[in-house]
Amino acid sequence: MSERTETIVACAVLMDEEGRSLLSSRPQGKVYAGWWEFPGGKLEAMETVEEAAKREIKEELGIDMHDCAPWVTIVFDYPHAKVRLHFVRSWNWSGTPKALEKQDSFGFFAPESWPSPVLEASQPIQQWLNMPKYWLKLKSEAIDLEVLKQRKPEGVILCGQHAKDIDQWKETLKTLGVKEVWVDALAHESSQQKADGVFVDDGQDGQKVSNKRFALKADPSCWSEIAASGALFAWVDPTVRVASSAWLRLMSDNSVPLYLTNVKITNDKLLRPHGANGWIETI
Repeated sequence: MSERTETIVACAVLMDEEGRSLLSSRPQGKVYAGWWEFPGGKLEAMETVEEAAKREIKEELGIDMHDCAPWVTIVFDYPHAKVRLHFVRSWNWSGTPKALEKQDSFGFFAPESWPSPVLEASQPIQQWLNMPKYWLKLKSEAIDLEVLKQRKPEGVILCGQHAKDIDQWKETLKTLGVKEVWVDALAHESSQQKADGVFVDDGQDGQKVSNKRFALKADPSCWSEIAASGALFAWVDPTVRVASSAWLRLMSDNSVPLYLTNVKITNDKLLRPHGANGWIETI
């Protein structure tokens, strides 16, 4: 059987400052009528993904998207078509959504409050939007809790002895407002199972992960394999700088969100123009 031709599609993930994204239901008469999706459509001749996303969201909902950044690319094989969905994100837009293509409904939804049903290809985005933006990886033997209180990470990755002490750490970190506690892939199976996920660091074996939620190193030559593995996100080698040619190669077809490992910032707004989902700092 010959390989199905992919249809290239641009999808716009419009965000507000409360972390909600814009979803709309598909109009009657279309495939999957009534299902929820992100606004978007096929690229026209000579269009870029950004141009197509801007045009589609204007045509569908009357929204002016002033700029956006690439985020993730999902390939999905529906019964009626195989699609390559290029998702871009934008916080810089204006206008009030209107149902210009007879959509039944639309609105801004927090990740934990999405409507149903959502098109299958878009379903992974729900957990991606809900992931921590700022992670601290704890490698030093002595960790000053005052540092954690000051930096206020949303996620923490435990390494070495800290992973062995995961029960104690989870209680402590909960009081500090940390959303997720992960361990690295060297941690014992029991610690991995207690963790919210496993971070597969350089030189660690991703085949020995004992948790369905895990992260791998970003590799532009292996995006299909990373997608098939079920990885939740990918971390970027610290030698790669945003806006560099290496970064642009990573962002051209990344199948999961990317996290930087070489920045020390205090606000994810600085990452938005570059498409990174967040950052990981090691102490």
